[in-house]
Amino acid sequence: ILALENRVLELELRSEKVSGERDALRDQLDTLESSRKELADEYIILKSNYLALGKELDQELLGNQVHIKEEIENLKQTYDSQQQKLEEKVIEMGKELQEAKRAVHDPQQKLAEQSAVLLASQSQLQEVEAENSRLQLRLKELSEEYRCRLTQYIRDVAEYMDTKPSTQTRPSKAPAEHADMKRFVDSMLKDIRASYKAREEQLAGAARSYKKRMKSLAKKHESLLIAYSVQREKIRSLGSSEMDSGPAELHFAITDPELLTHTTQELNRLRENKAKLEMQLHELQKKRLKETSGFQLSSEQKRDEEGWAEVRKQLQEFTHTTQEDLEKERSQLLTRAIVAEEQVLELQDYIEKHLARYRQEVLRIRKLAGGEEPRTRSAGAADAHTLPRSRRAISREL
Repeated sequence: ILALENRVLELELRSEKVSGERDALRDQLDTLESSRKELADEYIILKSNYLALGKELDQELLGNQVHIKEEIENLKQTYDSQQQKLEEKVIEMGKELQEAKRAVHDPQQKLAEQSAVLLASQSQLQEVEAENSRLQLRLKELSEEYRCRLTQYIRDVAEYMDTKPSTQTRPSKAPAEHADMKRFVDSMLKDIRASYKAREEQLAGAARSYKKRMKSLAKKHESLLIAYSVQREKIRSLGSSEMDSGPAELHFAITDPELLTHTTQELNRLRENKAKLEMQLHELQKKRLKETSGFQLSSEQKRDEEGWAEVRKQLQEFTHTTQEDLEKERSQLLTRAIVAEEQVLELQDYIEKHLARYRQEVLRIRKLAGGEEPRTRSAGAADAHTLPRSRRAISREL
């Protein structure tokens, strides 16, 4: 009985415990049910929001598609208009290119005319330079002669003054005056020698600079001739007869013997041989063209004709640069001719001024000497009277 009672009590306690757990689970179940209802409500709200957003996105997408279609149409129209303008511009540029090709002959003709003017200017410059050199040599000879006569005349006057017996009342001052006269004459001769030496150095420097400029010009001419030869060979290598490759390099070669070095002479000889060979080749090509005039062009010649556009472009650039170089060289030659004329005038003014100065010095020495002429001891007295006439002759010659 006690065991059963204990068993009953245990069962009652377990039943109470299970009841408590059941109540707790029921409460949790109620809580979960309420949470489920809340989640279901939130799900319904989110679903409705999702559907609304989907509708809004669909509407916005449809609007964007229409806008994008409109933009695509606008871009297509813009592209078509630009394509049409580009085609018109290409056609216009093609016409301009055809006109430029037709006008290639005019710059070539102008270049030939300028080359002729340049050759004429070079010949005139050579004539002026030769005349300038001749006048400078003549001026140097006359200056040397005049200097020798003037020096001898001044020395005779100084010796005459030193050896002249004193007629003054105070003879104690005569030696001092004679010594002053000798020193004055020596200083004057020293100044004259210094001025002549400075002028000779100036002329020598001018001659050296002139030679340097001529050498530099010859080098530039040689480089231009080499560039012309390269372009001419490029044109000839194409084998087409539509465009003239120009005269041979020998036509523009330097012929002045003062500017020709051994290398330049050898190059001119080779250019002469090359010109002869080119003439022979040209005659052979004429004969071949006469023989094959009835046949069609080969594929290689057709391919050669396709490269003429690039050759015309290079020829235009070469013509432009050559024309600029020839213009610069022509202006330099004209400037040098003007400078040579100015140097001649400067030398003429120089000799006129110094002749006038020497004449004044002679007159002053005559006044100091008392107006007496050293007739017996002067070696150049007769020549001294003819110095003004010599000066006028020099002026007329210059």
